[in-house]
Amino acid sequence: MTTKPQQPLISLCMIVKNEADNLARCLRSVRGAVDEIIIVDTGSTDTTCSIARSFGARIIDYPWNGDFAAARNAGLSLARGTWILVLDADEELDPGSRDELLVCAKHTEYEAFFVRIHNHQGTERASQTLTVNPILRMFKNRPNYRFSGIIHEQIAAVIVQETPDAAMHMGTVIVHHYGYAAGVVERKDKISRNLGLLKQQLEESPGDAFQHFNLAVEYMRLGDYGQALEHIGTSLNLAEPGTSYIHLLYKYKARCLAVTGDYPGALEACGQGSSIFPDYPDLHHLKGALLLQVSALAEAKAALRRALQIGASPPLYHTESGIGTYLTHTLLGQVCQQIGEDHEAAACFTRAAQLQPDPWLLIPRLTRLFKCTGREPELHGWLAGQLPSILSEQRQELLRLLVRDGCYTAAADMLGVGVRAGVAAGEMDGGVQNAGEIDTVMRDAGASGATMQSAGEIDAAVQDVGTVDAMTQSAGEIDSVMLGAGTVDATAQSAGEIDSVMQDAGAVDDAAQSAGEIDSVMQGAGAVNDAAQSAGEIDSVMQGTGAVDDAAQSAGEIDSVMQGAGAVNDAALEVPPTTDLLELLQRAEAASAAELGYDDITGLLSHPAVVPADRNTEVPLSAIAAAVQPWILLADKVLAALITSAIYSPAAAAARLSLPLPRSAD
Repeated sequence: MTTKPQQPLISLCMIVKNEADNLARCLRSVRGAVDEIIIVDTGSTDTTCSIARSFGARIIDYPWNGDFAAARNAGLSLARGTWILVLDADEELDPGSRDELLVCAKHTEYEAFFVRIHNHQGTERASQTLTVNPILRMFKNRPNYRFSGIIHEQIAAVIVQETPDAAMHMGTVIVHHYGYAAGVVERKDKISRNLGLLKQQLEESPGDAFQHFNLAVEYMRLGDYGQALEHIGTSLNLAEPGTSYIHLLYKYKARCLAVTGDYPGALEACGQGSSIFPDYPDLHHLKGALLLQVSALAEAKAALRRALQIGASPPLYHTESGIGTYLTHTLLGQVCQQIGEDHEAAACFTRAAQLQPDPWLLIPRLTRLFKCTGREPELHGWLAGQLPSILSEQRQELLRLLVRDGCYTAAADMLGVGVRAGVAAGEMDGGVQNAGEIDTVMRDAGASGATMQSAGEIDAAVQDVGTVDAMTQSAGEIDSVMLGAGTVDATAQSAGEIDSVMQDAGAVDDAAQSAGEIDSVMQGAGAVNDAAQSAGEIDSVMQGTGAVDDAAQSAGEIDSVMQGAGAVNDAALEVPPTTDLLELLQRAEAASAAELGYDDITGLLSHPAVVPADRNTEVPLSAIAAAVQPWILLADKVLAALITSAIYSPAAAAARLSLPLPRSAD
């Protein structure tokens, strides 16, 4: 007696073309979750088809005719499963979602399931998730359920039309998408293809709200925000209430208006959207960023707090990774910092670091904040209590950062009292096993013991000419945070994926790129008297405050002092013994923030301890190194002195915090 073969439960249906680099990963991810694989190949010339056969797939050759829906439907017509799962070759099912997918398949009371598409910055699951998009990807296998639309093909509307009372479930199955990690040229080719198909689609159905939305997305990708706004407006007018992407229309409208400089219009769009979608954190976050941009700080704080109250976006909304969590904490920290609520700012940055996939990104902010608010002695203890992994896993990187940013007390604390006291007795702390560790830290920081006669000398020697961090320290850089804190909006798939929406949104490091700009920063803060406009006059100002050591008025004298200490051998560039280095750190711990003049700093920047003797002498020091960096150091010094003045304190503190951060990558 023969038994009737069991009907497949889930049929995976795909369309592919030249996906040899991606297909195997995708098909491996669904092993044990799907019962049959049907692949529609639209003209591959690589090994795509042989890879598909190795997984037991049934392959359909389908000549490409410019219609995505037709290609999809060619595969559906041959599927035998109770359910149809749709994936693309540059996607993979999360390993933790296989069992959940099978559980969903048992719930036949539903007609369809939405999954969570995680759009990644890179090509691996470990790479940063930029956006999360809910998309309908598994549905009942019924003959009347077929895709429509030659591009951004859809099936949800068809299911609702065919089964008006269809129940659909917003699941938590995760699918990882890597399609936006490719090069810019490839992206442009894709945009060009999409624009042509969308315009063709709109010629056939000019009243299609969804295709107007998709066309707006493509124009945003091109940076044509005027055209994007036109199609967003049309889509808003045509879309039926309850349409799944309306929340995105308001979000993208606000972004387009912000990029074009219409902040009142952008804020109005945020308000309109949040009145309809009050639980959508992205709109509250964006509103907070816009209010910060126009210096409405109290209102910005309230909007960001609302986003944090909501937390991570509910599953039905498209969102960006970190909104409602670490990105919003970071932006709220900026607001508190500008208001002068330094303790709350530190708490926000710390919480952001605790939630951030890469907490190190927030550490430069914390070190600068603690340094500039007089809390540097607390920094080591704070990190030990709140972010212990930074101390244990990124010890040397942190030491380098502390030295570069002049946090010498915290650096000495990291080396440990036991180390400093134990050196004389020949003992070493367990965290510093040999002189090599400390020597390496200081060498990697760009400084040898020779450059460490004072805090100012360390500051000068270790500051690299490229220490301009792209993290948002000034209002001019808020655009970057406002639009995702550097994240690339890579939404798309069927709901209109958007890649790099705001790449050109203006994330410019405005925090002092030239001597003149630093001068302006200090003047704007009331930090420099009109009579002190030159390096020499600045020196006089600092001398008047007791900031400049009379014994070190020139780079040559500083060199002599350092050489006299036996710390540097210009020929061999030897690093001093550990005991000398620790002694120098101890002395730096008690030194003032900076004790050098303009000439001293430029001299140190070209000193052999900073520029090795074997450096190619035909390549001159960068003009930036000779001009900008000394001005940054002098600005920090003058502003630090002015903070003691009741008149200038708030402005000086704000200006000081806007100076460039050390780059965490150095």
